[in-house]
Amino acid sequence: MGANATDMAQDALFRMAAADPDRMLCARFLPRSCRSGAWAVLGFHNEVIRALAPGRSGAVAGSMAGYIRLQWWRDVLEGVRGPEHELAPRLVALVEQGLVARATLLRLVASAEAELAQRDAEGAGIAQWRGMLRDGAGALQRAMGELLGVRDDNILLRLEACGMAYGAGAMLRHGAVLERGGRFLFPGPAEDLRREGQRLLAELAGPGLSASWRAAALPAVLARRDLARGGEQAGHPRGVGDRLAVMAAGAGLLRPF
Repeated sequence: MGANATDMAQDALFRMAAADPDRMLCARFLPRSCRSGAWAVLGFHNEVIRALAPGRSGAVAGSMAGYIRLQWWRDVLEGVRGPEHELAPRLVALVEQGLVARATLLRLVASAEAELAQRDAEGAGIAQWRGMLRDGAGALQRAMGELLGVRDDNILLRLEACGMAYGAGAMLRHGAVLERGGRFLFPGPAEDLRREGQRLLAELAGPGLSASWRAAALPAVLARRDLARGGEQAGHPRGVGDRLAVMAAGAGLLRPF
């Protein structure tokens, strides 16, 4: 691939990942060698989330279309289908090179499938919500740790807690928008969701934290601020204070948790 083609491919990856500005900001502080891989994972996560959008023909038709889209990505990751999407070859390469575990990426698919199944289910509770969050936002942050070369499962589980805490904070921040989009929200009052997020942040913290993987924990900065703020911020861009807090932690001036 020539230099121009490589630049175009990188630009496409960047655009696909940019739909998630919070995690894109955090990814800027990963080592340069990891960034294109992080963009590919973020772009994949955005594609998976798109499968949860309600269809124009109603919730049932939208769910069926979502299942089909998610099965397509599952087939790509499992080698059943050729990489027809421009993002797919990058994901397959990450797996084949041992940079990200196939099982980690498949968990993102499984989380979205579970959310589709719960959309119209009666009695979906906190246990189901936690499972979806761990396999969704949690697995996404685990993938960032894997890109950094982390293989210690205890550390990777703490990074999952970081991703889950960010997800809980984002749900507090954007609850109205997520509800309009038909997403499966926390099945309880906002104060319980706040406590859940704070508990997850406590799982991340602890002794033995290495600077080599702290860049993968930067979403904890935004999680802490969102959980402390607590109010609905849907539709409002991040303030300068939030961005500066991430930048300070990313530059090593502050710990991210």
